[in-house]
Amino acid sequence: MAAGRRVGLVVPVLASIYKGLNKISGSPRLIRMPSPFPIHFVYSWIAHYFKTHYQVLQGVRGPKMTLFSGEGGAKYYDPQEARKRIHKGDFVSWTCNMTTKDKDFSFVDDGHAKDFEEAYFMAIRSNYLPLRQGDHFDVELYSPHRFDRQFRFFQEVPGILSQDIRRASLEDGIRYWRLCISSKTMEKV
Repeated sequence: MAAGRRVGLVVPVLASIYKGLNKISGSPRLIRMPSPFPIHFVYSWIAHYFKTHYQVLQGVRGPKMTLFSGEGGAKYYDPQEARKRIHKGDFVSWTCNMTTKDKDFSFVDDGHAKDFEEAYFMAIRSNYLPLRQGDHFDVELYSPHRFDRQFRFFQEVPGILSQDIRRASLEDGIRYWRLCISSKTMEKV
């Protein structure tokens, strides 16, 4: 990063979020857990997509999460309004990460896409998210199709993750990492 080389942090951040949420949802009672959980990413994701916070004015372009920091940034809603915002999806900003096309189109991962199109294609692809933990990788399953379909975004062939892998060797973890960030695969959407 210091040398100006692009580094993708999406995979480990998303794997950390999924791991934390799985630990929380699988726990019989809420207690302090020893595993890290990057709640600030979840907080800024909710703020960005559900418009639940006021934005901080910045002169410098930076990570999106810094737009929603600071005291008093949260908007407050009664229970009915909160339910409507989350379950109905009326106030969700879906266009934040979608390609802007006013008609159906096909995308082929042929290496000629713009950066944002390639990133979008990676985001809609089912995958195994590796998170290095010393001498092994913890692996979280990522399948965006169920979530997409809930809000009426359909794809021709949803990805199917045939194995429930939760831990991998260093060699397999690197392979999963490369699958997550692979491009020029000639896949079509």
